[in-house]
Amino acid sequence: MTLPNLIADYRQKQFVTAAKKSYSTALNAVNRWNADNGTIGDYFYFFTAGTSDYEILKSLSKYLNIVQICDSSNIDSCGGKYTVKQYKKLNDGSGNTRQAYELSESRAVLADGTFIAIYSEALRYGGSCKKQYWANEKDENGYFIPDPSSPTGHKGYYTGNNVCGWIFFDTNGLKGPNQVGIDYFGFGFDQDIMGYSDDTRGNLNYVLANDKLIKTENYTPGKYE
Repeated sequence: MTLPNLIADYRQKQFVTAAKKSYSTALNAVNRWNADNGTIGDYFYFFTAGTSDYEILKSLSKYLNIVQICDSSNIDSCGGKYTVKQYKKLNDGSGNTRQAYELSESRAVLADGTFIAIYSEALRYGGSCKKQYWANEKDENGYFIPDPSSPTGHKGYYTGNNVCGWIFFDTNGLKGPNQVGIDYFGFGFDQDIMGYSDDTRGNLNYVLANDKLIKTENYTPGKYE
């Protein structure tokens, strides 16, 4: 292998190791919370263990080596808001590159520099993991298709899922590259199943099964062109 390839391979292994470590740390913390609260095998109770994502994160903090925890009012104390690129250049439907925002509202900073956040869908959908919502369709260029008769003003359809909530993490905090699928990942929980993670959340299922990262694309955030 050439030197540049060796360096790229080494960096990928570092990111894979960090992703697996952060995933294990977060999952073990949730499972310990469930064990202590008598809810083993039922993740619904964890994702309703507070009145907000921040409160749920606080309830998890005793199981993590946390040095700082913040909500949106003092997020600057936990590194502040920052841009996380998607795994590749995607149109957000309105002509801007799609970004990841889940770590912007509340966040815990671990001693090793990892950022971690909770996103509860159960809280957002009336205390239930089962939900129905409107999904906007996009044209071949990734733009929403206007439809004044729809609930959102865009063409689409009703769909649903049983996801109770998500855990998101950035394995090295503010350090680069701050991109989904490299140092930023998320994984979802149904009521009794853990492990959903598609490419827009870094696809941890792929990372764990193949011991390598998904294919990502370098691009500049901003207008989608």
